[in-house]
Amino acid sequence: MPKINFESVPDKGDLSPESIDFTKIPSGVDPSSENIQRLSDRAAETAGAFARRIEGLQATFAEARDRYSRDAQELIDSAGPEARSAARTLAKHQEAKRVTELRRNLVASSETSRRELLDRLGQYATDAEFLSTLCASPEMMLGRVALGESKRTAYMQQLDGAGPIELETAARTAIATGDILLAASIATVIDRRPRDRRPFSVYAFAQRVIGPEHARVKALLDGIQLAYKTALAADREFTRGRADPLMNLGNTLARNAVTEAQGAEQ
Repeated sequence: MPKINFESVPDKGDLSPESIDFTKIPSGVDPSSENIQRLSDRAAETAGAFARRIEGLQATFAEARDRYSRDAQELIDSAGPEARSAARTLAKHQEAKRVTELRRNLVASSETSRRELLDRLGQYATDAEFLSTLCASPEMMLGRVALGESKRTAYMQQLDGAGPIELETAARTAIATGDILLAASIATVIDRRPRDRRPFSVYAFAQRVIGPEHARVKALLDGIQLAYKTALAADREFTRGRADPLMNLGNTLARNAVTEAQGAEQ
């Protein structure tokens, strides 16, 4: 039987014991792909609501600012030639003061609604950040499949102590039939062996079995965190009255990374 060419791809996603802080692991977070999709949908809905809120506030501000500008120009035009310079100074001063007060009032009056949406989106981002640690690599995702199910346990018992040819045959069968439980069992059995006794790379096998799903999930989780960062940048721009170019640049780069991941999945 031709040997499966997995050896050229190294294992990834190893964690040293010192790198895990169990006190920071949240409880009650479902790592399933279905829940991650729901989390992404909720984040998208909340981000959309926040975007509409900011757009509405910005539109209100822009409309009032234009009205203040027209009022100032009318005051200047109504002044005689000898008083026009003084009228221009007064009108511009009044316009600037009205614009400043308007933004202050809009920021204050919308604080509660903006904060509620940002806090909700921030919780989604926190959950996504944690879930990303459980989906750091294809083998981590494959290793979680059907934990505790009797069929997977039976597969692992059958494969315990299996030789290279038996494991390679099982791996080929799992790929050919799409048997995800068998694939997860194989990955676990091989992962428990010393590296020099593994017949093929767990990473390469997991990538073949669950790689597209891993890319999809990773893109969703990255997108949730990006949505929160983008909302924070938009909120900061609104409250300050000016954009943060460094934050916007970072969001653009992150957004491109998510797009590339989604394209690779497709």
